[in-house]
Amino acid sequence: MAIPLDGIASPTTAQQQARPGWVNVLVDYGGQPDIYTYCLPKDLEVQAGDILTVPFGQQQVGALALALLTTPPESLATAQIRPVEGIVERRFFSAAYWALLERVAQYYQTPLVQVLKAALPPGLLARSQRRLRLCPDRIPPHVDEQLAPAVAKLLTTLRQSPTGDYTWQYLQRQGNSYRAMQQLIQLGWAESYLVPPQPPRPQRRQAVTLVEANLSIALTPRQAEILTTLRRHGGDLWLSEALQLCKTTSATLKRLVATGHLVIDLRERLRSETGPTLMADQPKTLTVAQAMALDQINTCDGATQILLHGVTGSGKTEIYLQAIAPRLAAGQSTLVLVPEIGLTPQLTDRFRRRFGHRVCVYHSGLSDGERYDTWRQSLQPNHPLVIVGTRSAVFLPLTNLSLIILDEEHDSSYKQDVAPCYHARTVANWRAGLENCPLLLGSATPSLATWVQCRNLSPNQAMPTRYLSLPERVQARPLPSVQVIDMREELNLGNRSILSHSLQGLCGR
Repeated sequence: MAIPLDGIASPTTAQQQARPGWVNVLVDYGGQPDIYTYCLPKDLEVQAGDILTVPFGQQQVGALALALLTTPPESLATAQIRPVEGIVERRFFSAAYWALLERVAQYYQTPLVQVLKAALPPGLLARSQRRLRLCPDRIPPHVDEQLAPAVAKLLTTLRQSPTGDYTWQYLQRQGNSYRAMQQLIQLGWAESYLVPPQPPRPQRRQAVTLVEANLSIALTPRQAEILTTLRRHGGDLWLSEALQLCKTTSATLKRLVATGHLVIDLRERLRSETGPTLMADQPKTLTVAQAMALDQINTCDGATQILLHGVTGSGKTEIYLQAIAPRLAAGQSTLVLVPEIGLTPQLTDRFRRRFGHRVCVYHSGLSDGERYDTWRQSLQPNHPLVIVGTRSAVFLPLTNLSLIILDEEHDSSYKQDVAPCYHARTVANWRAGLENCPLLLGSATPSLATWVQCRNLSPNQAMPTRYLSLPERVQARPLPSVQVIDMREELNLGNRSILSHSLQGLCGR
């Protein structure tokens, strides 16, 4: 039987040269993820990051391959270790993403399962759905009479599906054995695959769509007014918004559906944080220093660490926006990290004014459904996004990542204080190297470590570095005046308030 382990074995250099015969996998069963060891059949080539199917008790479950072993753990008898049944999907995660997770686990001396819990949405394996798909073009004619009864029954069940496939769970409920499914796969007449993760219960809402048809039907003045209002707002709205805009009732809209002027249907609505509708924003004219900094950022080739050292009000955010725009237009995604949730809304509003619906948010203040939907969107190819999030967003598996930005890079909130105790700035640096993209660090008061690296004072640089300076505020606005008051002197003067006399005078103006 499979036995849970406390951690993941790291094979020695000599062991790595031998062929692995065992694998540690993550099984997420009943919401309690744990690591188990299985042996590898000789004809099965498994890599870390593969989704496997393994026996678990009396069931077959999905499992994530974590680490290959050349020798079994000493605490297990070889006869106790059950074999892996097969591979459902190879390299579910990209090689660069998997290397990042392994490096975090190794550097911060944390079991890989802990890193996975921090990086992935809850219940990922449980939400992934294994399916069996028929391959009718590979089935020879007139073979049904020659098949074993169990295989013939399974073949008949699959042929009853309009798409030729069912979930493994459904097929087993219909009385089809796991052995018959494996035989059909070995014959090449069916294939097992993993459905991309979907929310267990998609959030659906009713939407109203204007249909320009049946114009000969007579309308009342009120109905004509409703159609005009809908047309003015694009002709495609959520039902709740349409009712509010048109100041009408569902019964009135349903009468327009009956006449063929409207269609009301259910649509999935991705869960995201709500916010007011924002006016579109246009790129602003850059100062000479901003333009020079932006030009150097856009000419960076490959993995480069850039420190954008700009005083408060020097226009760092505008540089972020104009650096992202050409990348987004080229179908590339960008990751923007902020130190705290409280800073997310103000930055997100500016990004959404510029890039609209392509901006998504990811932080611990969102519900599990909202975080899961953002994580799911980040997996979609050819769907460029701008993700604004806190430190955990550094693990989002964005495809075609072209730029990582850390705003206020000096902030201590980028440090995670529970396992894995990582620093988001360090992880972002590793990820930039693996993804071969620039890492842009913005701050008015850079951390000493970043200052040393980007001023070329460090002899061991992991990647090329650049230092960019914005010494003046936009439009040469003066910095606010600062006056330091010694409250001990205020107390000696009889002022027992928490406010100094000078501040009280300002408040009274």
